[in-house]
Amino acid sequence: MQGIISLIDSTSPYFLAVANYRAGQRQAKINWLHAQAESTGLPDASFDLVSIFLMCHELPQSATRQILAEMRRVLRPGGYLAIMDMNPKSEVYKKMPAYILTLLKSTEPYLDEYFALDIEQAIVEAGFQTPTITNNTHRHRTAIAQVSG
Repeated sequence: MQGIISLIDSTSPYFLAVANYRAGQRQAKINWLHAQAESTGLPDASFDLVSIFLMCHELPQSATRQILAEMRRVLRPGGYLAIMDMNPKSEVYKKMPAYILTLLKSTEPYLDEYFALDIEQAIVEAGFQTPTITNNTHRHRTAIAQVSG
């Protein structure tokens, strides 16, 4: 099986129904799966790319680490992991007034855990090469890593 896994911040089957409808409009052949990212049930070494978009900041560190291990399992040798999420090193967050940060945390209960996570180390510990990390907005970054040997 050749393909891509894209993880998004949603556990809603509604979003998959909308995505399936839109893919049908474009006559795209996409197999949608509603599953826990920590345990997808997908075959080992069967994908070329996994993308994770604005999800890790929504999770405790333990769940992020489990997801990274699962994505390593489903990626074939030479496959890539791409993660786009908030950038804890951003000056925006460092200079944010405490009351604004408190308001942000009221809707993001795992934000402190996410900001404390060394994503580069977590990716390497999961079996990937050292990622390249690129700032793509003033608040976000993308980490890209290839499966280790």
